[in-house]
Amino acid sequence: MLAVSAALTFASCGIIDGGSGRITDITEEAVHTETSEPLVRNAPTGYALANGYEIPEDNEPFSSYTYDFSVYGSNYMITVTPDENGTGLDLTVEDNQFSFSKFSVTPPDNYIVKLPYSQQYANQVCTVIKSGSEENNIPDLLKIDFYLIDSSDESLPYSVSRLYSILNGRLVEVELYNTEADAYDSADVPAGKIMGRSAAEDSNILDRMDYIPESDLYRTDDLKFMPEPAVTVNEDGSLETEIITYTLNPNDMTMRRSRETWTDFNDNPLYYGYAAHAIAGNIYQYFTAASLNVSYEDYVEVAAADNGDSRYFFKVDDPRFSTLTELRSYTLRYFDEKLVNDMFLKAPQQYRDIGGALYTILGDGGINDELGKLTIVSWDIDGNTITYHTKQEKFNSSHVLDGYVDGGDFVIEVSGGNSFTVKQYRYPYS
Repeated sequence: MLAVSAALTFASCGIIDGGSGRITDITEEAVHTETSEPLVRNAPTGYALANGYEIPEDNEPFSSYTYDFSVYGSNYMITVTPDENGTGLDLTVEDNQFSFSKFSVTPPDNYIVKLPYSQQYANQVCTVIKSGSEENNIPDLLKIDFYLIDSSDESLPYSVSRLYSILNGRLVEVELYNTEADAYDSADVPAGKIMGRSAAEDSNILDRMDYIPESDLYRTDDLKFMPEPAVTVNEDGSLETEIITYTLNPNDMTMRRSRETWTDFNDNPLYYGYAAHAIAGNIYQYFTAASLNVSYEDYVEVAAADNGDSRYFFKVDDPRFSTLTELRSYTLRYFDEKLVNDMFLKAPQQYRDIGGALYTILGDGGINDELGKLTIVSWDIDGNTITYHTKQEKFNSSHVLDGYVDGGDFVIEVSGGNSFTVKQYRYPYS
C-alpha cells in the first residue's frame, strides 16, 4: 500500500496557503494549572523571574504574534499571547468593524502549548492554514500544537493539535469526530456538506475526539486533509501504508476522521498516488537521507585506494537484507532498473558485501530545509502509466512559507491492485 507526500502542511509555524477524554472548549477565562520546572521555558518572563528562573539576556522572550485571518471574505486579526502560567494561550480576535473578543485556550490533559523560545520566532506559536480558494467559500483555520508534558509517557502521542475558526462571528474549536467507516469521495459531495448530514445527525456512529493525534496534516483537497502516511513492513518484507483523512464541514465547524480505500487506482487515484509516493520515499531515503539500521559494534575499516582517509563500513542490521544482491532485488520490487542503478551508484551510503554480509557507510546526502511537503496537483493516465504532477512548499530563511515551486513529476506503472513500479521519483527534501 502506498502514499505520496502531500501538501499544505499544518506544521507548527507560519502562515500556510492552501483520544478520548475531556473536551476543553475555548473558554472566556483562563484555566490555571500548576506549572512545574520543565514548563518554565514556556512561561512569560514575569512568571519565570518571580520564581527564580533565569531568562537568557540575549533572547527577548515571546510576548505575542498577530495573524491575518479570513472567513468567507470577512477579514480578522488574531493576536496570540501566552497565558500567565505559560501553559496555554490567550487570543484576541478583531474583526473588520474593529470589534474585539477575547478567548483563552486550555491544552488537553497532560499537554502544554510549546511557545517559541524567543520573540524572534514568534510566528511559530501556531499556524494559519489559508484556504487557497479564490471564491472565499472555504474559511481559514488556526492550528495550535500541544506537546506532552511527560515525554517519557509512551501511552500518549508526543504532540497533538486542535483547529479553530470563525463561526457566526465567534472563534470556535473545530469539533473532531472519528469513524472507522471508509472515507467517501469528497469530489461527489458539495462544499460544506459531509455526506449530506451534520455531525450531530451522525453522532450515533461517531466518537468525539479531544485532539488530532497525528503531528502533521497536509491539505489534499479543499476540505480534506491527510496526516503523513505511516509505512509499515509486513512479515514477508513488503511495505504497506494506511491513508487517514480529515474532512471539514465549514457549516458547523466539525471534522471527520476517516480511513481511505486506495488500493485500486481506478477507485481512488489521488490517494493511490499519495500511498505510492510514501512507500517509494520509505525505500529511497536509504539512498539519500539516511542509512539502514546498523550494528555499531560490527564495522570494518577499508583503506582508500588513493591512500586517503580510511572509510568505515558498518554491518546492516535489517532482517530483510543480508547481502547486496538481496537489497538490490528488494529495491527492484518497487523501482525500475534504471532508477535502481542510479540509486546504488550515487548513494552516499555505498552499500557493499564484506565477508559475505551487507555493510554500509553511514552516509547522508543532506536535507534542503527550505523545501517542504509535496502536493499532488493533477495526474495524467497513459495506459498503465500514471504521471502525478506536484508542487512543493518553499520556505524563507525564517522558515516561513514563501510560496511554492515545481515538485517534479512522480511516475508509476500500475500492474494491478496495489502493485506498482516507480519510473520517476525525486526525494522531496533533497
